[in-house]
Amino acid sequence: MNQPIKHRELLFREFLRKAFHVTGSLIPVAYYFLNKETVVLLLSLINAVLLIIEWLRIKGKIKIPEKLLRPHENGHVAAYIYFQMAALISILVFDKTIAIAALLMLVFGDTASGIAGAIIRGGNIRHSNNRASIKPFPIMAVIFFVCFMIGILLSSMPLGEDMVYFPLPVYVAGAIGATIGDSVPLRFMGRAIDDNLLIPLLSGVFMTIAVTLLV
Repeated sequence: MNQPIKHRELLFREFLRKAFHVTGSLIPVAYYFLNKETVVLLLSLINAVLLIIEWLRIKGKIKIPEKLLRPHENGHVAAYIYFQMAALISILVFDKTIAIAALLMLVFGDTASGIAGAIIRGGNIRHSNNRASIKPFPIMAVIFFVCFMIGILLSSMPLGEDMVYFPLPVYVAGAIGATIGDSVPLRFMGRAIDDNLLIPLLSGVFMTIAVTLLV
Protein backbone atom coordinates (compact mmCIF):
# COMPACT_ATOMS: atom_id res chain seq x y z
CA MET A 1 0.00 0.00 0.00
CA ASN A 2 1.51 3.35 -1.02
CA GLN A 3 1.84 6.18 1.50
CA PRO A 4 -1.00 8.47 0.22
CA ILE A 5 -3.52 5.59 0.34
CA LYS A 6 -2.29 4.50 3.76
CA HIS A 7 -2.54 8.06 5.06
CA ARG A 8 -6.11 8.41 3.73
CA GLU A 9 -7.05 5.16 5.46
CA LEU A 10 -5.59 6.37 8.76
CA LEU A 11 -7.43 9.66 8.40
CA PHE A 12 -10.72 7.83 7.72
CA ARG A 13 -10.21 5.64 10.78
CA GLU A 14 -9.56 8.72 12.90
CA PHE A 15 -12.72 10.43 11.62
CA LEU A 16 -14.68 7.26 12.43
CA ARG A 17 -13.21 7.04 15.94
CA LYS A 18 -13.85 10.70 16.64
CA ALA A 19 -17.42 10.50 15.33
CA PHE A 20 -17.98 7.85 18.00
CA HIS A 21 -16.06 10.00 20.51
CA VAL A 22 -18.40 12.96 19.93
CA THR A 23 -21.33 10.91 21.19
CA GLY A 24 -19.73 11.43 24.59
CA SER A 25 -21.10 14.98 24.47
CA LEU A 26 -24.39 13.43 25.60
CA ILE A 27 -22.92 13.21 29.11
CA PRO A 28 -22.32 16.95 29.70
CA VAL A 29 -25.56 17.74 27.83
CA ALA A 30 -27.50 15.41 30.14
CA TYR A 31 -25.74 16.91 33.16
CA TYR A 32 -26.85 20.38 32.01
CA PHE A 33 -30.48 19.32 32.48
CA LEU A 34 -30.19 16.82 35.35
CA ASN A 35 -28.93 16.99 38.92
CA LYS A 36 -25.61 15.57 40.09
CA GLU A 37 -27.05 12.59 41.97
CA THR A 38 -29.03 11.35 38.96
CA VAL A 39 -26.09 11.66 36.56
CA VAL A 40 -23.67 9.96 38.98
CA LEU A 41 -26.09 7.04 39.36
CA LEU A 42 -26.57 6.68 35.59
CA LEU A 43 -22.84 6.94 34.87
CA SER A 44 -22.02 4.43 37.60
CA LEU A 45 -24.38 1.90 35.98
CA ILE A 46 -22.98 2.62 32.51
CA ASN A 47 -19.42 2.24 33.78
CA ALA A 48 -20.25 -1.08 35.40
CA VAL A 49 -21.72 -2.43 32.15
CA LEU A 50 -18.81 -1.11 30.06
CA LEU A 51 -16.22 -2.62 32.41
CA ILE A 52 -17.87 -6.02 31.97
CA ILE A 53 -17.90 -5.59 28.19
CA GLU A 54 -14.26 -4.49 28.22
CA TRP A 55 -13.23 -7.45 30.35
CA LEU A 56 -14.96 -9.79 27.88
CA ARG A 57 -13.27 -8.01 24.95
CA ILE A 58 -9.79 -8.28 26.44
CA LYS A 59 -10.41 -11.96 27.21
CA GLY A 60 -11.34 -12.46 23.55
CA LYS A 61 -14.93 -13.50 24.28
CA ILE A 62 -16.48 -10.63 22.30
CA LYS A 63 -15.19 -8.33 19.57
CA ILE A 64 -15.50 -4.62 18.91
CA PRO A 65 -14.99 -3.33 15.33
CA GLU A 66 -11.24 -2.87 14.86
CA LYS A 67 -11.79 0.47 13.14
CA LEU A 68 -12.89 1.89 16.52
CA LEU A 69 -9.68 0.75 18.24
CA ARG A 70 -6.09 1.86 17.95
CA PRO A 71 -3.41 -0.86 17.61
CA HIS A 72 -2.15 -0.37 21.19
CA GLU A 73 -5.69 -1.01 22.52
CA ASN A 74 -5.70 -4.62 21.35
CA GLY A 75 -5.33 -6.61 24.56
CA HIS A 76 -5.34 -3.44 26.67
CA VAL A 77 -8.00 -1.16 28.14
CA ALA A 78 -9.58 0.94 25.39
CA ALA A 79 -9.99 4.72 25.41
CA TYR A 80 -13.74 4.68 25.92
CA ILE A 81 -13.27 3.16 29.40
CA TYR A 82 -10.97 6.02 30.39
CA PHE A 83 -13.47 8.47 28.92
CA GLN A 84 -16.32 7.13 31.03
CA MET A 85 -14.15 6.99 34.15
CA ALA A 86 -13.03 10.58 33.59
CA ALA A 87 -16.63 11.70 33.15
CA LEU A 88 -17.68 10.10 36.45
CA ILE A 89 -14.67 11.46 38.35
CA SER A 90 -15.13 14.97 36.91
CA ILE A 91 -18.80 15.09 37.92
CA LEU A 92 -18.01 13.78 41.40
CA VAL A 93 -15.07 16.11 42.05
CA PHE A 94 -15.71 19.41 40.26
CA ASP A 95 -18.31 22.17 40.39
CA LYS A 96 -21.11 21.46 37.91
CA THR A 97 -20.14 24.25 35.51
CA ILE A 98 -16.49 23.25 35.59
CA ALA A 99 -17.31 19.56 35.08
CA ILE A 100 -19.46 20.33 32.04
CA ALA A 101 -16.77 22.60 30.59
CA ALA A 102 -14.04 20.01 31.20
CA LEU A 103 -16.06 17.24 29.54
CA LEU A 104 -16.91 19.42 26.53
CA MET A 105 -13.20 20.20 26.21
CA LEU A 106 -12.49 16.48 26.27
CA VAL A 107 -15.12 15.66 23.65
CA PHE A 108 -14.50 18.44 21.14
CA GLY A 109 -10.92 19.42 21.99
CA ASP A 110 -9.64 15.85 21.78
CA THR A 111 -11.67 15.29 18.60
CA ALA A 112 -10.12 18.34 16.94
CA SER A 113 -6.66 17.33 18.14
CA GLY A 114 -7.05 13.77 16.83
CA ILE A 115 -8.17 14.91 13.39
CA ALA A 116 -5.43 17.55 13.25
CA GLY A 117 -2.90 14.89 14.27
CA ALA A 118 -4.10 12.57 11.50
CA ILE A 119 -3.64 15.36 8.96
CA ILE A 120 -0.41 16.89 10.25
CA ARG A 121 1.00 13.67 11.76
CA GLY A 122 3.15 13.53 14.86
CA GLY A 123 0.16 13.31 17.16
CA ASN A 124 0.86 9.86 18.64
CA ILE A 125 3.12 10.84 21.55
CA ARG A 126 1.99 8.37 24.21
CA HIS A 127 2.89 5.29 22.23
CA SER A 128 5.98 6.47 20.39
CA ASN A 129 9.53 5.44 21.18
CA ASN A 130 10.48 9.04 22.02
CA ARG A 131 9.03 9.49 25.50
CA ALA A 132 10.21 13.09 25.78
CA SER A 133 8.21 14.29 22.76
CA ILE A 134 5.22 16.60 22.84
CA LYS A 135 2.66 17.21 20.11
CA PRO A 136 3.54 19.67 17.34
CA PHE A 137 2.53 23.28 18.02
CA PRO A 138 -0.20 23.38 15.31
CA ILE A 139 -2.03 20.50 17.04
CA MET A 140 -1.66 22.22 20.41
CA ALA A 141 -3.06 25.42 18.88
CA VAL A 142 -6.07 23.53 17.50
CA ILE A 143 -7.12 21.99 20.81
CA PHE A 144 -6.52 25.25 22.71
CA PHE A 145 -8.65 27.20 20.22
CA VAL A 146 -11.53 24.69 20.35
CA CYS A 147 -11.47 24.65 24.17
CA PHE A 148 -11.30 28.45 24.23
CA MET A 149 -14.42 28.61 22.04
CA ILE A 150 -16.19 26.26 24.47
CA GLY A 151 -15.36 28.77 27.19
CA ILE A 152 -16.85 31.61 25.15
CA LEU A 153 -20.00 29.55 24.63
CA LEU A 154 -20.41 28.74 28.33
CA SER A 155 -19.68 32.29 29.44
CA SER A 156 -22.48 33.64 27.23
CA MET A 157 -25.23 30.98 27.12
CA PRO A 158 -28.10 30.45 29.62
CA LEU A 159 -26.93 28.13 32.36
CA GLY A 160 -28.77 25.21 33.89
CA GLU A 161 -29.69 24.56 37.51
CA ASP A 162 -26.76 24.72 39.98
CA MET A 163 -24.49 26.23 37.32
CA VAL A 164 -22.77 29.61 37.74
CA TYR A 165 -21.25 32.15 35.40
CA PHE A 166 -17.47 32.28 35.39
CA PRO A 167 -15.35 34.95 33.69
CA LEU A 168 -13.62 33.97 30.46
CA PRO A 169 -10.12 33.72 32.07
CA VAL A 170 -11.39 30.70 34.04
CA TYR A 171 -12.12 28.88 30.79
CA VAL A 172 -8.79 30.02 29.34
CA ALA A 173 -7.15 28.25 32.27
CA GLY A 174 -9.22 25.18 31.45
CA ALA A 175 -8.12 25.33 27.81
CA ILE A 176 -4.48 25.46 28.94
CA GLY A 177 -5.03 22.43 31.19
CA ALA A 178 -6.75 20.52 28.38
CA THR A 179 -3.92 21.37 25.97
CA ILE A 180 -1.29 20.12 28.43
CA GLY A 181 -3.30 16.95 29.08
CA ASP A 182 -3.53 16.25 25.36
CA SER A 183 -0.06 17.33 24.28
CA VAL A 184 2.32 16.24 27.06
CA PRO A 185 2.79 12.47 27.59
CA LEU A 186 2.57 12.24 31.38
CA ARG A 187 3.40 8.83 32.81
CA PHE A 188 2.68 6.87 35.97
CA MET A 189 4.89 3.93 36.95
CA GLY A 190 6.34 3.92 33.44
CA ARG A 191 2.98 3.78 31.67
CA ALA A 192 1.49 6.61 29.64
CA ILE A 193 -1.66 8.08 31.20
CA ASP A 194 -4.51 8.11 28.69
CA ASP A 195 -5.40 11.61 27.51
CA ASN A 196 -9.09 10.84 28.03
CA LEU A 197 -8.28 10.98 31.73
CA LEU A 198 -5.78 13.81 31.61
CA ILE A 199 -7.72 16.32 29.51
CA PRO A 200 -10.81 16.73 31.72
CA LEU A 201 -8.98 16.29 35.03
CA LEU A 202 -6.22 18.81 34.28
CA SER A 203 -8.74 21.15 32.71
CA GLY A 204 -10.97 20.90 35.77
CA VAL A 205 -8.08 21.43 38.18
CA PHE A 206 -6.84 24.48 36.25
CA MET A 207 -10.35 25.99 36.20
CA THR A 208 -10.85 25.29 39.90
CA ILE A 209 -7.58 27.07 40.73
CA ALA A 210 -8.54 29.96 38.46
CA VAL A 211 -11.93 30.30 40.19
CA THR A 212 -10.18 30.41 43.57
CA LEU A 213 -7.84 33.14 42.38
CA LEU A 214 -10.19 35.23 40.23
CA VAL A 215 -13.74 34.91 41.55
